[in-house]
Amino acid sequence: MNLKKSIVILTVIAVFIILMAVFALVSFPVAGTVYDYHGYATTIKLGLDLSGGVSAVFNVEDDGSEGDLAARVDGTVLSLQEMLLQEGYPEASVTRTESGGSYSIRVEVPDVNNAEDVLDLIGRPAKLQFVGSSTQGSVGTALPADAKVALDGSNLETAYATFDQNGECVVALRFDSEGTKAFADLTDTDNGGFKYIDIYVNGSLFSSVSVQAHITDGNAVISSEQWADDYSAASEFATRLQAGAFGVTLSVGEVRNISPTLGDDAVRVALIAGAVGVGLIFIFMAVMYRGLGLAADIALAVYVVLLVWFCSVLPWVQLTLPGIAGILLSIGMAVDANIIIFERIRDEYRHSSKPIPSSIKAGFKRSFAAILDGNVTTLIGAVVLWIIGSASIVGFAVTLFIGIILSMFTALVITRLLLKAFMPINSTSEKFYGLRRAKEGEVREEHSFIKNETVKGGEVK
Repeated sequence: MNLKKSIVILTVIAVFIILMAVFALVSFPVAGTVYDYHGYATTIKLGLDLSGGVSAVFNVEDDGSEGDLAARVDGTVLSLQEMLLQEGYPEASVTRTESGGSYSIRVEVPDVNNAEDVLDLIGRPAKLQFVGSSTQGSVGTALPADAKVALDGSNLETAYATFDQNGECVVALRFDSEGTKAFADLTDTDNGGFKYIDIYVNGSLFSSVSVQAHITDGNAVISSEQWADDYSAASEFATRLQAGAFGVTLSVGEVRNISPTLGDDAVRVALIAGAVGVGLIFIFMAVMYRGLGLAADIALAVYVVLLVWFCSVLPWVQLTLPGIAGILLSIGMAVDANIIIFERIRDEYRHSSKPIPSSIKAGFKRSFAAILDGNVTTLIGAVVLWIIGSASIVGFAVTLFIGIILSMFTALVITRLLLKAFMPINSTSEKFYGLRRAKEGEVREEHSFIKNETVKGGEVK
């Protein structure tokens, strides 16, 4: 790498850090539009303990449907949890309670300001029914007393908004095995099927959909000119359908706001403490490892701005106290990876006659396996917690997973790139990089099962 290329790389990295830091915190109006840009750091979703939210209790009514009631309640809990996850609330908590043979389901949704918003978010509990028709019905009409219901909400596994091959918004439905067969019969227009399917919610016609094909795999798509270019409208339609797909009949028992358990002051103190901690890490690395530490500090700055950006854009991230703990742990692992690399570089330079560039290359090569092993085992633990953990544990697992991936990238790629960029500027100064050769007779300490070797004249004999 020549000097000109080195300067370009360092300049690009510096500009990237500055711009990312500015766009993380600054808000401003967007010229020529009515929209305002808000710093991405301020858009990170917060959990109940940091921002408060809404709690809703739904009473379970035994309508005499087939199957064990407890099992149907558990299925409803899973359906609600999946729905909230799709809506971008991974930290939402859905729990079942039982008292005297009666069941209720509590839903706690963080970062929602209005108590009524939770009902709009998950849909008010409803009864969903699908009826075949030879003519298109009028929205709002009541379900006829003699209507033959082909399938109901219990047969609907999921409903969600998506895009078709033309880029238009549609609503996708997936039915269970029983619903798949019933829906196939309903759409078989050549053998007793119907031209239209009327969808009733709470006994009132919600939508009348024309049948365009015989659907046999249980996966249907509903398109409409009303939401072809409006994803939020399609998502609202899907939510109304899902609200009637629960395995039990629900009624709203209580809806209330929940205040944050920590409050704004605690969040502000946590941010100050985190900034002080990162600042002390910067100073420690620069003092202990000098030029090497400077490269680590720049890489850590890249890590911080990228971590904040990913936390703001990824839908699985909703920051809570456990989530903050995951971030702090990943920062520690990022620093630890750099320390392992630098100690290897020092060891290579101290006990050989290699120049600084060769020692740096060998140090990265020797430390790669140790860093990879340590981070991969932690990643496995994070994935397991993400899959089987409760809502609060998932917050920790998600931020830890993202942090570890970024820490490996910055330690093994960005730090190495920075040190390569340093070489054309200064590749010979032991003082700048905090390196020195071993003195004659000094014992080499190996961090392995190799016996100590005596160094003579800067070479291992």
